[in-house]
Amino acid sequence: MTSIKLHIGGKTSHPEWQIVDIEPRPEVDYVCDASDLSQFADNSVSEIYASHVLEHFHYALGNELLLTLLEWYRVLKPQGKLMLSVPDLRTLCWLYLNPDLDSTERYKIMRMIFGGQINQYDVHKVGFDFDLLATYLSEVGFQECQRVAEFNLFKDCSSMRVLGNLISLNVIATK
Repeated sequence: MTSIKLHIGGKTSHPEWQIVDIEPRPEVDYVCDASDLSQFADNSVSEIYASHVLEHFHYALGNELLLTLLEWYRVLKPQGKLMLSVPDLRTLCWLYLNPDLDSTERYKIMRMIFGGQINQYDVHKVGFDFDLLATYLSEVGFQECQRVAEFNLFKDCSSMRVLGNLISLNVIATK
């Protein structure tokens, strides 16, 4: 049986990964909301990679954040891995407060905190630091949550640097 690896929000095709996205594009294999993976059976996915996706879910309204994490947990096989990258709110706040930045540079960082807001899907609804993210992951059942510097799987925001600082919080959580 083939192992399913889901790249939620992916932009580039890869032979080992199936792309899930809310917007249809040629490279997208499954068009759906990342909070509803009902087309996948329980315990059917070996890995999920999601870079700069989770912050697009409300932490309180409709309980979107926890329900999304529960859905990702549901489809992962036992010992399955969730590789998750989110904007690191602590780093971005620290960068924003840098007195050497001009207003244009602060504007770019502000967009990293709140999303680019170019359409309804590009709005950030929650911010994370490691402790907060680990708490959410633990709450839905993940047993291990390990911070990593970079994944180096795809060219995406997980490796983005501003003034030499990684702006992403990258973690691997194990079911």
